[in-house]
Amino acid sequence: MYLNYYYDQAIFLCHLFERIKMKYMCCLVLITLFSQLTFAIEKDLTAEELSINELKMLGLQDLLDVTIETASGIEETLLDAPATMMVVTAEEIKQRGYQDLTEVFQDLPGFDVIIPNGTTYMNAYQRGYRTPYTTRTLFMINGIIDNLLWSHEAAISRQYPLSNIKRIEILYGPASAVYGPNAFLGVVNVITNDAQDLEVGDVEGEVNIQRGSHKSKGIDASVRGKLTQEMRFSLSTKVFQSDEPNYTDKYGFQRAELYNDPKIWGPLLNIEHEGTLLGHYYDPTDDYSILADVHYKNLKLGLIHWKTKEAYGPYYPADRVQNNAFWNKDSDQYFAEYDTTLTDKINSRTLLLYRDSRRYGYWAEAEPDWNEGMEEYAYVSFTQWNSNNHSWLFKQDFEYALRDDLLLSAGLKYERKELTNAYDIPGYWAPAVSSVVENGSGVVHSSEPVYNIPPSPPQAMLDSNLETTRDIGGYIQGIFDIDNYRFNLGIRYDQNSMYGNVVNPRASMIYKHSDSWTFKLIYGEAFQEPAPLQLWGGWNGRGANPDMQPEKTKNLEFVTIQQLDNLLHEVSIYGSRYEDVIKEEAENAGARNVYGFEYRAKLFLPNMISEDFDDISSYFNYSYTDSSSSVYYDHDLAEWLGGEVALGDIAPHKFNIGVNLPLRESWNINLRGNYVGERELYTRNPLRGQGEKLDSYFTLNGVITYIHDDTFDISLKALNILDENYFHPGVESANAGNDFTQRSKGYLNSLLPQPGRTYWLNLRISF
Repeated sequence: MYLNYYYDQAIFLCHLFERIKMKYMCCLVLITLFSQLTFAIEKDLTAEELSINELKMLGLQDLLDVTIETASGIEETLLDAPATMMVVTAEEIKQRGYQDLTEVFQDLPGFDVIIPNGTTYMNAYQRGYRTPYTTRTLFMINGIIDNLLWSHEAAISRQYPLSNIKRIEILYGPASAVYGPNAFLGVVNVITNDAQDLEVGDVEGEVNIQRGSHKSKGIDASVRGKLTQEMRFSLSTKVFQSDEPNYTDKYGFQRAELYNDPKIWGPLLNIEHEGTLLGHYYDPTDDYSILADVHYKNLKLGLIHWKTKEAYGPYYPADRVQNNAFWNKDSDQYFAEYDTTLTDKINSRTLLLYRDSRRYGYWAEAEPDWNEGMEEYAYVSFTQWNSNNHSWLFKQDFEYALRDDLLLSAGLKYERKELTNAYDIPGYWAPAVSSVVENGSGVVHSSEPVYNIPPSPPQAMLDSNLETTRDIGGYIQGIFDIDNYRFNLGIRYDQNSMYGNVVNPRASMIYKHSDSWTFKLIYGEAFQEPAPLQLWGGWNGRGANPDMQPEKTKNLEFVTIQQLDNLLHEVSIYGSRYEDVIKEEAENAGARNVYGFEYRAKLFLPNMISEDFDDISSYFNYSYTDSSSSVYYDHDLAEWLGGEVALGDIAPHKFNIGVNLPLRESWNINLRGNYVGERELYTRNPLRGQGEKLDSYFTLNGVITYIHDDTFDISLKALNILDENYFHPGVESANAGNDFTQRSKGYLNSLLPQPGRTYWLNLRISF
């Protein structure tokens, strides 16, 4: 059995390097030549210039020496991390004018970011793996998982505050050996400030007041303080509201006449929702969050609470769904964390966490009447949906410094979840869980004159509609150094009451050839649990499948990092194999292979205006992704078949570029651009069957900031400065098609229009 296992790994390795063709090698050659050219230029600098340079280029070494905690679950530097890592700092957040995490994601290499601007505001496909929602990347806040319990979705919209972020750590590749289930494609960990660096009695804070296009407004504020040597606190909050861009007539299935067609919508056009009549494009957003924690000695008590309340935008075609209906996602986490040193060699960390998360809201639907002669009519309904989920989590981790060159870490986890079985939808076709009204009573023909809205479901879920699961897991990890080598070996065992047992290993070797060169070789495995939403929560048009099994992945990666005096750049070459892939139809179907090449660079140069000003800093990221699927959708037969094809919706070529230019002591200009190459559409998308591709696009964003003595600054930001007219691919099955002379083919738009040029004004006050 073990011989077969290692034979499979050898075949996987050979297949990976077979796919690394000459064009990747050319990229490596060009990068090496670029680095040597930069190095040669530096050699020509005078001694005086070098002296100034050394003082100003400390940012690069600081970046390499920054302490991170996501890769191994322990504190280590970027060079020592057994993974490809990126860090976005608080200074970069301010310089680039980021106002929410979705902007950060769009500037990251290795991510295909889709903005449906609907009930799910953002989908982020990490490293070529297309999924419904952002479900395969583990999203954490200070090490606490924040993906929703029922859908596994990282519901990243505009709700999270950025004013108190210390840094954002982005890990690429599977990490189940440390984090267990669902650390499948990578991990994003938001680290906040905790007042540890303040003096006793100090309190500081920041308030950001934001106004922008489409009547958008927000407040992002934080305060932290050190009350005594043993007690400190941190509090941050954000409120965001917007009318959002109006895409009426920007796409065929968002035409105004579809929203207000009386034959399609009938009596629903008389319904008022949130103070506005149905029947036209209306897409409001009302999000907020609160993050709070208190430290006393080694004990930390905390709260992570947020809510998104957003309408449907262009997510669905207007002949099937009214977008003026709020959909909500709520999350509450209450935790106690105890971190202590047991001996001079053993550290302990204990976490106890309770969580409550919900997905709920309104749905206005028009199911086409396909009876002969009635094609212009529909069966309409306006129903309210509810799911409610809870969990208790206990984690215990230890670190044991056996020797100076050997560190052992281990951990145990127990989690009990109470999960909604199926949406409670009184009056809808099926299923309805509460006995408020009869199933189907809220569905009427659009020719009817009157519609009576069914009652709302109760907030608390009935016990009969709850499923209880239990997860037990444990891991052990060893990190040891031998001369210039660092080895990281870890393995984890998880047992789930539904899926059984799974073992996930990870191994890495890091070689520091010199002060300039570091090489990493990384192998890891992971598994992804089926989302309960797909297991049990089916509804008309998309069935549940309680027989689904977890997805599995194996990933092999080679990383090289070179640091020069003012240039830090990094190359990653990876190959991933995914099995038991879960598609949007809630079934395990086939396998996927993803091969990729990523280049990341940061460059610092002396300021050309004056040597007294801060350095000019810039970055450049390039991603190449080859993503294929072993199953494809035959649009003529209307069924899935076997055969390897390009997965679709993943751009083979992408790059991110940015420059930060300090002007005088009080002014700063930042420009950043993103290029997404031409891409094939998802194999299920009807436009793929027509041979259509999605055009490439380039967006340019900029911000100019006036800074006054670090007490306040004011910035003007423009997004999509060039007013590029472009589309993102549709999400989930993206099955509506583009025959605008007929009713849409399905409930998901095949293309999603994106906003033109928008403006933002931000006033920051620090105290």
